[in-house]
Amino acid sequence: MAKTKKKKIQWLWIIFPLVIVVLFTFYSLSKNNLPQSPQSSTKYIIYQDSTYGFSIEYPEAWEIRKDTQVFENGDAIAFRKEGPSQKKYTELFDGAQLAISKPITIDSDLTTWIKSYFSTQAKFSTLPLSNYTFETVEECKYMGCMRYYFTKIDSQIYGVALYADGTNAEKAAHENALLYMLKSVQFNNGQKTMISKKDAITKVKALPEVTDYLKRVPNGLVAVNGEEDNTYLIQVYEFKNGLTATFNWYNVDKTTGDIEKQF
Repeated sequence: MAKTKKKKIQWLWIIFPLVIVVLFTFYSLSKNNLPQSPQSSTKYIIYQDSTYGFSIEYPEAWEIRKDTQVFENGDAIAFRKEGPSQKKYTELFDGAQLAISKPITIDSDLTTWIKSYFSTQAKFSTLPLSNYTFETVEECKYMGCMRYYFTKIDSQIYGVALYADGTNAEKAAHENALLYMLKSVQFNNGQKTMISKKDAITKVKALPEVTDYLKRVPNGLVAVNGEEDNTYLIQVYEFKNGLTATFNWYNVDKTTGDIEKQF
């Protein structure tokens, strides 16, 4: 009996290490075959905008768009990832997009401006994130829900609009990418603050020929009557006999304040 027991113990010492080796091999194989996280396999690159003074990290595979019109004041840039069912020349309904507005100059506080800008059906909240505190708005329309994030720096508002849709897995991946991008945004990245419309008008009024015109024409007006990407279009004019009599048009650079008259 003692001899048989001894043999059993010897076999256990042989089998036990083999079992350990087999279990470790299966564990290693299963670990190596686990799917990689989308975040770890996504390469982000930095986009810098020297005109409007901001930078952002975005996924390398996403498309840069400069033809979007999410914000009424105009979009500075947008980054988009389209899904397989997205059709060309239609509103985005499958995929994700982050759009950044051109800066908006206001005289009121941010909360008051937002609630006057959006409908009462929108949902409002506040989100401290990274270096900024954003006033957030969620607005749902027939194409889906859009989330907006606004922050005020000096007298200017910067807006970011996010949209994501698709299958549950795709939408979750898009949401993660959008959140990462939002956290990476840096506004006024060493750039000059853009001048306001009021300041542009003051600069035009200070021109010698405009000063002389306003002395000669007491009813003369100086107003911003249009905008381009980085320029205010200012008209100097009067109403005469029911018609508009224009003295001149001036282009005022929003960043430098330089003035160029049109004729």
